[in-house]
Order: sequence, then C-alpha cells, then structure tokens
Amino acid sequence: MEFVNREEELRLIKQELSKKESQLIVIYGRRRVGKSALLQKLKPANCIYYLADINTSDIQRNFFAFQVAKLIPGFNNVLYPDWYTFFEQANRQLSKKATIIIDEFPNLVKSAPELPSVLQKIIDLKQNLNFHLIICGSLQQMMYSTFLEKSSPLFGRANRIIKLQPLKCKWLKQILNLTSIQAIEEYSVWGGIPRYWEVRTEYNSLFEAIREAILNPYGILYEEPLRLFMDDLSGAVQPISIASLIGLGCNKLSEIAGRLNKPATSLSRSLQVLIDAGYVKRELCWGENFKNNKKTLYRLDDPLIRFFFTFVVPNQSILNSRLIDVVEKEIKKRWQVYVSETWEELCRQSVINLNVKNIQFLPAQRWWQQSKTDKPIEIDIITESDDGQNLLIGEAKWGKNIKPAMLLRELDQKITYLNLQKKYQNIYRLIMLPELEFEVKENVIYAGADFVCQN
Repeated sequence: MEFVNREEELRLIKQELSKKESQLIVIYGRRRVGKSALLQKLKPANCIYYLADINTSDIQRNFFAFQVAKLIPGFNNVLYPDWYTFFEQANRQLSKKATIIIDEFPNLVKSAPELPSVLQKIIDLKQNLNFHLIICGSLQQMMYSTFLEKSSPLFGRANRIIKLQPLKCKWLKQILNLTSIQAIEEYSVWGGIPRYWEVRTEYNSLFEAIREAILNPYGILYEEPLRLFMDDLSGAVQPISIASLIGLGCNKLSEIAGRLNKPATSLSRSLQVLIDAGYVKRELCWGENFKNNKKTLYRLDDPLIRFFFTFVVPNQSILNSRLIDVVEKEIKKRWQVYVSETWEELCRQSVINLNVKNIQFLPAQRWWQQSKTDKPIEIDIITESDDGQNLLIGEAKWGKNIKPAMLLRELDQKITYLNLQKKYQNIYRLIMLPELEFEVKENVIYAGADFVCQN
C-alpha cells in the first residue's frame, strides 16, 4: 500500500536532524498508526535502525550491535556488559554524525528499567555526542511516562515529541479509489489506521472485509481491539468493561457506574486512560462548563473499536458458533444509523475548513437538552467564529431523500430553544447531507461528502 500524507511530521523530523547539535526525537502513538512506515520513509543518511523485541538485555545488545556494525565494522565482535558501555563505545567509534533509531523502545525498557537513566547520561553529553537519537514506541502510557512525566530521567530531554495521529478520511478515499460517500462508509469501520486499510485492500468489498477480517473468529482483526487494550492499558479489565458499556449505548458517567455497580469517582482514571489513548472521547454539550458531568457524554472515538464493541462483543457467542450471517444481517439492518454517527463527527471536524466571507470557525460541538415535554432536542453542529462575533449552527444527516428545506425549518425551530447569552453579528446555518455540493446562499451554507473528504 502506498505511503500517504505525514508531510508535516517528516518535515519536523528532518528539520531536527539537520541541526549540528545532537537531537532526541520521540515518536509515539497507538499500534498500527504508521510509526514504523514513517521511519522507513524517513531514511536519514548514516542511519542505524533497531527494532526492539522482548528478549533479555544481553541478547538485545547483541542484536543491536549487528545493526551498529553496518556503520562501525566489527562493533558486533565485542560483548558489551551494560547499555552505558554499549552507547558510549558506539559514540566513540562513529567517524561521522549518525542517526540511531530505536523502534518499539518500551520493549527495551521492560528488560532494562535502567535504560532511561543511562540515556539521560548519554544525552546530557550533547556537545560530545556523535549521533541523533530517534525513539519510537506504541505503548502510549509507557512512552508518555518516560518522556513527559517530571519524575522520569528523560523528562525535558526531547527536542521534539510527535504523537502520530490517525490519518484523515480523504487519504482512505485516495488509497481505495472511492467516492466520497463510499469513503465515509469505509472510514466508519477502518478509521484512520493504515494497517486496517491494508487489510481492507485484500477483499473485494466492504462487507466481505467485515465478514472475513472482523466477524470471523479466525479473522486477523477479530481480537484486535482487545489486544490493543491489553498491550496499551494497564489494568485493562475495567477499561474493556467501560468500552463495552459505551458500545451498548451507555454514554453517561452515571449510567456506566450504575451498570458496573461502582461509584462514578472510581472510573475517572480508567476513562482518562481511554481518552488519552484515543479510544474514547469526552463530549461536552456546547456552552457548558467543562466540569459539568451532567452535560457530558462518553463515546467510542476510534471507528474500529466502536464497530467492535457495537457489533462483535455483544454477539461473540453467536460468532463463535460460526453464525456469522446472523450478525452480518444485524449490521446491515443498523448500517445507516451506525454510519450516521461517524458522518456527524466528521462534519463537526470539517467546519474549521469553512471559509465564509473570510470568517474562520472554531471546532464544533453538539448541543442537547430536554424540552418541556421531555422530548430530546439536539443540534448536531454548533460553534463560534474565532473572533466570537458569529455563530454557526448546523444539522448533519446521513441518508437518502432527506430534503434540505425540511432540515432548515427544523433547525430554525431548534434555534428558538437556545438560550444565547450574547448577541452575535450573524448566525450562520449549516446543512450537511452526503450528496450536497458546497454552496453558500446568504447566511445558509450547504455542504456534503465531497467537502468533508477533501479536508
């Protein structure tokens, strides 16, 4: 599969490597997001690349020495008693500036907890150091604690820290050669993870890929979310339980706590770990204080994880009985509703790319409340302009035969429920339907899947 995007990350890394003084660059992010592919694309001159495994320190140093020997002939003919000696000798014997890349760094730390302290000593000799160091890892909690917690020896030593994010929908559209509407449907399952896109290319259709790769107990992605949780999250049992409940539709903290029969305060750490890992999103109602838990919802933020906990976990006994067709029928029956949640989120993300009369809008949120008749009222998209002078309010619906005029009337009605605390120069209304072309008519903006997928 072709390598796409990451231009900004490559630019920043090359910028650091161009400096005379030795640099420490840290790259981390969830598994499968494309860190190793980024490093392979980088290919700096005079490079030593080592992919760490789970062997003992002695064996790892032997393997690492073979890689160093590509630049320092005979380096692997010596047994190094410890990591300080290893790096000190490599530094002494390098004849010109090199770049050392350690991929899956947490595997090294597991076998050698002293390694961060060793590297601190090495890095603090910057003026006499003959190599740049790039450290990469998938275990997000460990990478965070190693480089971003004040108690860590390596805190403050990194010159650049890059958390690699999932790719956007437009790149999936390009890779699979899809229409914009097809890309959004595919993105609802695979999200922005390149490895999942690679799996998808092995099948002729979306539902064939779902059936064989995700629903089949022998499928390559059948247990992928559980592996992610077990590898990346310490004490994964509670996070898995929380994600399962969110997948079943428990979006409020009180609901989750009630189903687990635990006080809400005991879930704070697990929820924050899920949020930091990019698996769960904390959604605050627009206009509310961040501390207001009553107006906060929790949603699964990664599409494959959302698909897994929505359709696979509740049906595992059926799938393990090889009744895959039964679950596939359920998915197809609920498909439009399932995709609509991804569509709404992509629409909210896309409003920062709107440029109406040179007005820039901030990231959008949702707004909701109960009416006096207890009927829920929801506005899909709401945000201010960056200067706070304009308001954007919108509806994003997924489906066919939905009339924009009808949505506009409904939106005007919903606006009357908003208790706006300030007077805006303009209130722009946004209608987003998959098939719409981008158009602005007075204070009404129309946009569709093509707009969402081009940004």
